[in-house]
Amino acid sequence: MIGSWFATDYDEPPKFVAGLPLDLTSGQHLNIVDQVVRGRAIIGRVTSDYGAVGVKMHHPGTATRVSVLVHLDETGTRWWSDRVRPSRHAPELPRLVLVRAQGELRGAAVLARRQGLKSAGGVKVTVEFDLAADELDEDGLLMVELAEPPRPGWVTGRIAARSALGLRIDKITVRAQPTAPITPISSATGCDVAVVAPQVADVFRLEVSAVTPPQPLPRPAVHKWARKKPLRAGFKALRMARRAGTRVVAEVHKPLPAEGFGVHATDLRTGVPVDLEVVEHGAGSITLRRTTPATGPILIGTDQPGRGFSCKVAGK
Repeated sequence: MIGSWFATDYDEPPKFVAGLPLDLTSGQHLNIVDQVVRGRAIIGRVTSDYGAVGVKMHHPGTATRVSVLVHLDETGTRWWSDRVRPSRHAPELPRLVLVRAQGELRGAAVLARRQGLKSAGGVKVTVEFDLAADELDEDGLLMVELAEPPRPGWVTGRIAARSALGLRIDKITVRAQPTAPITPISSATGCDVAVVAPQVADVFRLEVSAVTPPQPLPRPAVHKWARKKPLRAGFKALRMARRAGTRVVAEVHKPLPAEGFGVHATDLRTGVPVDLEVVEHGAGSITLRRTTPATGPILIGTDQPGRGFSCKVAGK
């Protein structure tokens, strides 16, 4: 639920100061919002090409582990479609956003909604990172930002423009840093790109499976005649029929890259290519080794773009 939309000079400054452990699930306790609509049941929703939130914390005096839960839902896709105005027949594209904290890049997330028979479902991604004890200063202000990534040429037509627009920040948690290192959660992205987290070993495997290709996004009616209930019901029936037909075709063809496919890789901190050595090819998978160090998370994708592909980064 979206709550406070605008701040004014007459608003009372928030008096909330968080301590450890912190489980922030509402925007009403935020001290700073920048291009984010505060929520009550969520932290907020990004209204532009990037968004930042800040919460006051007591100085913990120790290293901390932070988790940020990012969510792409139906409302976020309609916001994006209404503001970007893509072609009526352009398929829905996945989002790629950078997660920053205290002004530094901490991780990245790929969000592609799962396509169902009637509609697409929402998708959530959690980005975890550690902060050193001195990164939360005496003021104790934790700043978290969703930002636009660099866009190498090979992602043209594969990643949505203005990817942060409409995304939800559902939850931010802060804990004292545990002794165990961060274990990246490996799950299929639902699209033909994936993010290799900095914690992933130098040798890893990219697995590619088949998914239902995405459909064009619903567009709000712009003409009076298109807003009439009988026509809107007809448009909805046509969308459902198109989804059903696409699902049947996808099940029959099961598009997968041929054995021996290659990959593209880009460092999301610098935007420069990352060199990867092919260790082994398998059926629908490729084992890779980083031959040059990366300064941040890596965006990786098949060299054969495919709207029916789903990538997953797994251990060796």
